[in-house]
Order: sequence, then C-alpha cells, then structure tokens
Amino acid sequence: MIEYKNLIYEKRPEDKVAVITFNRPDARNAMSVAMLTEFNDALHKAAEDPEVWSIIITGAGDKAFCSGGDAKEFLANVEAGKIPEIEKFNRFNLDVWRFMEKMRKPIIAAVNGFCNIEVIQAVDLVVASQNAKFGLPEVSIGVSPGAGITVRLPRFLSKYWAKYFLFTGEWVSAEEGYRLGFVNKVVPHEKLLEEALALARRINKNAPLAVGATKACVNLGGEMPVDEGMEYQLKESILMFHTEDLKEGIRARFYEKREPQFKGR
Repeated sequence: MIEYKNLIYEKRPEDKVAVITFNRPDARNAMSVAMLTEFNDALHKAAEDPEVWSIIITGAGDKAFCSGGDAKEFLANVEAGKIPEIEKFNRFNLDVWRFMEKMRKPIIAAVNGFCNIEVIQAVDLVVASQNAKFGLPEVSIGVSPGAGITVRLPRFLSKYWAKYFLFTGEWVSAEEGYRLGFVNKVVPHEKLLEEALALARRINKNAPLAVGATKACVNLGGEMPVDEGMEYQLKESILMFHTEDLKEGIRARFYEKREPQFKGR
C-alpha cells in the first residue's frame, strides 16, 4: 500500500463501508497520474478487505467531485512531446475503470459538484447533490473522451443522448441526470454523504456474496450473448447454494422471523 497525498481513505467498520475522497479541491479534484495511482491502490485495498462490503467515492470541497483528467499535467506532457506518457496514463485509466466493473463490491458515487461522466461510468449507483453538474468537456479542449466512455455511455444512455454529451461538451444538472436515468437520487447538498451512507447500509443488510454475484451477472454477464449471459447467471446462482449466508437468510427470514446476520461466507 502507498501513502495517500491526493485522496483520503476512510474505513467505517460499523457500516462495513470504505469512503474514498478525491482530495485536490484547488484543482477541482482533477485526476492526475498521482491521484489515479492512489485511487487504484485504494480500490484494491477496499476490494481485498473482508470488513468492507461497499464503497463510496466522493470529492473534497463544494465545487467538484472530479472534473476529469488534469488538463495542466496533460498539456505539459503534450508540449514536452511525451505522448507515450499520455498513452500509458490512458491505458492505466482503462484498467482502473475495468477493475471497478469487475470488483464484486457495490460502488456508490456521492457527487458533490462538477463531475466528468467518465469518472462515474463504472460505479454502480449515483447519489448527487442538488449542486452537481455532469458532462464530458473533452471535445471543448480538442481531445476525444477516453477511459472507455464511448463504449459504456451508449449502454446506459440511449445512443443519441450519449452522442449529445460526447459531441457538445455540455454540462447538465443533477435533476437532468436523474431524468435521463444515470443518477439514482438527488439530495440536498449538506445531506449528500449521509444519504450515500444510508444507501450503503441498506445494501449491506443483504448477503455480500449474493450482492457481488448479482453485480457480476449484470456487469459481466450483461456483456455476453444472451444465452451465455444466462448460463453465467445460472452458475453464479448455484454457487450461492454452497454459502453459509444462504442458509442463514432462509432460516432467519422464513423460520425465525428475524433479520439475518450475514457473514460473507
């Protein structure tokens, strides 16, 4: 594990939650190489911790969740002719977001301000402050959006709305994001983290192995041809019958009429 200088990692054992906060508020929490490296490390730390069942990602300050890549760092590399460094960063970006998709723990984005949609493309749920803004401004500075967003965005929006964001670089409100379906809930700014934690706690009442298997069925099985995806779902479902949590859930819900005490086993 590395020392975090560009983000804050907070583990909340009582909630079984890890909160990762992008911490470059003076730079609108822009994703520098250093912050992406730390973010990747923090995600793996949470993924490997059996006491963490879900993850919340948010941004420090009131202005931005994460505005996207660090434009100043990007320009410095361009002017220095360090195109291979940019390509290396972009490939690393792809790897991090792909890991988020494959991780068997739900990831909630608590969006507190300006949010480049690339940064939330691989999360599972989005809770947004009423002050949040969403967009893909890359074309406005002369670059094509990256990190896989041109592939993923048409899958969770219509092709036409995806192209609208990709082609115009326009920012939209949290309410518009909710209307379009990529924001789950819009909340008062001062209650953002509270609401995200409440959602995480609600998810964490359930069996974590079952939640993880379900995420895999949606994210991985959903990319397969229909018949293969159904076979994948069947395999994941059968695996749950070998868990202690399934026995606990059935006993608690149907026989003992109490809340199950899941252990992730």
